[in-house]
Amino acid sequence: MSMFELFILSAALGTDLFSVAVPIGMNKVRRLVIVQSAIVFALFHIIMILTGYHIGHWLGHVVEHVGAYHIDWPVANVQNFATIIGAVVLAGLGVNMIKENISGSEAAAAGNPLRGGALFMLAASVSIDALAAGFSLGMIDVDLLRLSIILGAVIFVIALMGLGLGRKLGRYIGEKAELIGGIVLLLLGVHILWTTI
Repeated sequence: MSMFELFILSAALGTDLFSVAVPIGMNKVRRLVIVQSAIVFALFHIIMILTGYHIGHWLGHVVEHVGAYHIDWPVANVQNFATIIGAVVLAGLGVNMIKENISGSEAAAAGNPLRGGALFMLAASVSIDALAAGFSLGMIDVDLLRLSIILGAVIFVIALMGLGLGRKLGRYIGEKAELIGGIVLLLLGVHILWTTI
């Protein structure tokens, strides 16, 4: 694959991240947290696509030796299952943000979705598409170092842009930013579930 094709693939894989990052950024996120989170999102996308690639590459060899051609079904099922888990995580984050805003809780930092285990769960849920893309790439010849560098850089920039835009919108909207961000995440999770099931 050419660098341009890898860039387009990376940008396409970052669209889910951007749509999630904007409402999360409305949650009064500090700049340092944004940079740290962008690094985590980039690393998760790289790990997922490389994992998918190696599994797809291995399956390609199995297909060649066994002569079976029924690989699309399990991959589609795994992707649907992972998408459902990701949608539930997003909806759960949305409900948590709405609940904190309505209760007037000042413990927002403790429930910040960009900290600890919540960040890793979120990063895993938005990088599932990279795992599925990796399965497909495993069947063709790809420069993995170039893929990792381009994907990581593009995802890092997309995360910075999404979280930064959300942060600015949060300042403009004020106290209701967390509520609006939570509603958007909840609706996004429900939409993903509706279109997947």
